[in-house]
Amino acid sequence: MDNYEKFGYGALALVALCYLVAMLLGVIAAFPFGLIILLLLLGVGALLVKVVKERLASKEDDYYDKNVEK
Repeated sequence: MDNYEKFGYGALALVALCYLVAMLLGVIAAFPFGLIILLLLLGVGALLVKVVKERLASKEDDYYDKNVEK
């Protein structure tokens, strides 16, 4: 991974973090109905973390990614 790619991912992560903070502030401002959206965001976030962890731990996916021609 070169420096441009690292910078790009870092910039995208910063924008995503700012977006999440803005969404959380908006959810807190709309208190009673915002809790439903907050629970939704937590559920989607938990599933996203699970998928990424499983992909990083999968040796079979790594094997096919490196050795099988597309």
